[in-house]
Amino acid sequence: MEIYIYIAIIALSTAFTRFVPFIVFYKYIPKIVSILGIILPPSLIAMIFIYACKDIVLRFPDLHEIDLCNIVGIIFALTIHSIFKNILLSIIGSTIFVVILQSEIF
Repeated sequence: MEIYIYIAIIALSTAFTRFVPFIVFYKYIPKIVSILGIILPPSLIAMIFIYACKDIVLRFPDLHEIDLCNIVGIIFALTIHSIFKNILLSIIGSTIFVVILQSEIF
């Protein structure tokens, strides 16, 4: 029974955080919020990219198969994104590609 209470609290807090911006900014959106809406998504993607690439070793004697898979996955993601210009397709496609590459080929 306790787990259902936790799930309900998490669901309500998530819904609350989703609805608060619509309640607070229902008439006028401040300029800083509009600017942050433009600036934050690319900066967050760059931060996630740097975090994901922090463990890749680029020294060839120490190059591991997982590092090679990640490098090929990054190249694949950049290629897919330059062709289709769709972030979700780039993320999902490159994730599936890297998982298949790591499990089947290496």
